[in-house]
Amino acid sequence: MNRWLSLIVSLSLLACIAVPQSSIPQEVTEQEKKLGEEAVKEFEQKVKIVNDHPMLPQIRQIIARLVPVTERSKMSYTVKVVEDKEPNAFTFPGGFMYVTTGLLELAESEHELAAVLAHEIAHNTRLHPIRMIRKESRLSIPILLAMLAAVFIRGETSMQAAQIVSQVVQVLMLGYSRDMEREADEAAFVYLQRAGFNPVGLLTFFEKLSRLEKQSLPPQFLPGYWTTHPAIDERINSIKRWLTAEGMPINRRPVTKALQVEVKEVEENGRKLAALLLSGEELCRFVPLEKHSALERAQEAAKNLDTALEMGAQAFDFQTKATSDSVIVLVAFRPLWTLTPSDIAVNQSSPEQLAARIKQTISRSFLRERLSGRL
Repeated sequence: MNRWLSLIVSLSLLACIAVPQSSIPQEVTEQEKKLGEEAVKEFEQKVKIVNDHPMLPQIRQIIARLVPVTERSKMSYTVKVVEDKEPNAFTFPGGFMYVTTGLLELAESEHELAAVLAHEIAHNTRLHPIRMIRKESRLSIPILLAMLAAVFIRGETSMQAAQIVSQVVQVLMLGYSRDMEREADEAAFVYLQRAGFNPVGLLTFFEKLSRLEKQSLPPQFLPGYWTTHPAIDERINSIKRWLTAEGMPINRRPVTKALQVEVKEVEENGRKLAALLLSGEELCRFVPLEKHSALERAQEAAKNLDTALEMGAQAFDFQTKATSDSVIVLVAFRPLWTLTPSDIAVNQSSPEQLAARIKQTISRSFLRERLSGRL
């Protein structure tokens, strides 16, 4: 009986919606862990686990950075990958987390992946699984806790308790309430900043989900997730407000890998040249000049271009200036690189043609990235 009493008291603390964050245990409790273990046994019977997914080490590293900055800084998490093309994630009581292969494919950088993981961790720090069990079971707290406690009593079975565990799985697979999702979004935004991740990743990931939603069935035919969660566009607008309030520019490029700048060596008529590319499309070529190789010149131009893009330069900020013997590429009237007559010759264009081509290629790259949703 003492074991029952101890368990009920512990779970009472966890199940109370109004519990102050300061009183929540920083480590996983034995009761949470046991409840989670029972739930994931049932959950894993419904899904296919990918035990050797190549991204598991990165996921664990990100979680290791996030957990210390949360209210439950000593929590430990067990994370697994589920084979499923739909982007989704689940967090069970006790620190059991699952992410789908579809979600991992959708996240294009560690910042976007960290955004998803921070959101799932927030469900744990805010005790959302416990709160949802209480809501969905429609039981009073004492009866609910007695049912949960029965799960852990050796040699004793309870059909009602088993039903509660099944409810945990059903509730978490369907999703949390609107208010809980909003709460997890806001907490994740804070965790990302504290851990040194770019919170714009939270924005870009939801924007990806928004595009997927618009490509799917009409809203009235969508599954329960879309009817129980806040509209994705509403969540996107909230994140934009938080970024603005923090004075953070909404620059998507660092977290989506858009507008990638590359340099590659090329050989032409026995000469070593270097090409500068933006989003895989060639902007121009360089020849050796004085003490600098073609590759060094292209790398310097790439560095300047990349810096301008990191600072948020837009397509309309770029200009090209053609003279009788040169082409100058500028951003906001600051020179990025200059092409000499020899450069112009290997690009097989007149200065005016080359200047126009570079400008058009930059504009086309921006447009292509915007249409793909990465900018």
